[in-house]
Amino acid sequence: MRLPWKLIAEWISEGEACIREARRVLVEGRTRYQEYVIAELAGLGKALVIDGKVQSSLLDEHWYHEALVHPVLLSHPCPRRVLVVGGGEGATIREVLKHRCVESVEMVDIDGELVESAKRLLPEWHRGAFSDPRVRLIIGDGRRFVEQRREEYDVVILDVVDPTEGGPASLLYTREFYSSVKGALRGGGIVVTQATSPTLTPNVFASIVKTLGSVFKHVRPYVTYVRSYNGLWGFAAASDAHDPGSLGEEEVERLIRDRIGGELRFYDPATHRWLFTLPKPLRETLASSGRVATDEEPISVPV
Repeated sequence: MRLPWKLIAEWISEGEACIREARRVLVEGRTRYQEYVIAELAGLGKALVIDGKVQSSLLDEHWYHEALVHPVLLSHPCPRRVLVVGGGEGATIREVLKHRCVESVEMVDIDGELVESAKRLLPEWHRGAFSDPRVRLIIGDGRRFVEQRREEYDVVILDVVDPTEGGPASLLYTREFYSSVKGALRGGGIVVTQATSPTLTPNVFASIVKTLGSVFKHVRPYVTYVRSYNGLWGFAAASDAHDPGSLGEEEVERLIRDRIGGELRFYDPATHRWLFTLPKPLRETLASSGRVATDEEPISVPV
């Protein structure tokens, strides 16, 4: 039996872990904010691992990033200014830049060292997006940036790590922060956040949806499957004006043709309908679980 050079064990729930073989480690280290590994993982290919959790892999990062970006951008009449908080690999801005309406993208990420590693070692993710003249990269605290911002945005995308106790994103899922995001949106603006797993951390997923609902008029949760994350993954879009879940298949087809052109790898009209069709157990989770998260009482996933 061949022994692997390195094993990566990821805790996915209490008493349950996923163990993957790292067949080749490209880089590993610890920044001021988090531990990270970029490695070739069995079954997933090249992957970014932060604090022991797979953030994205070459196998299916497009399932996550296209689901995060395109529903909300297409639901806005013409998003010109976009803010991305997090998104260190550069794949989120890659997808944003596919929209012809977009004139400028500001990306704020707290971990400059990790972003530089992504620029060098994850070109399949960003595909040169960092060099696009429409992109302005800011290394800094995303919450502070939103609270002190001088500009307003049509779309805000929160592509940050899960909330963990004392972690760098622990206060990016609270009512106070979402209120600041609302203040950063132009009239008719929309925000989307990754919302953890509705099956592995259902109470956290429901809390994110409820917290957004305490600030915005319309909140629309949706999900996709991501093998790298060991199951379903959740998102939540919120706005006072737009609901991406209300887009029909014909309208999505027209919007993709008019605004993006070409064929996306994951997202299309049928996929859009699937994303927003929640099964009964998830609807019951949203109805019965979760609480509004605040700065005083934030939410967190088990480490």
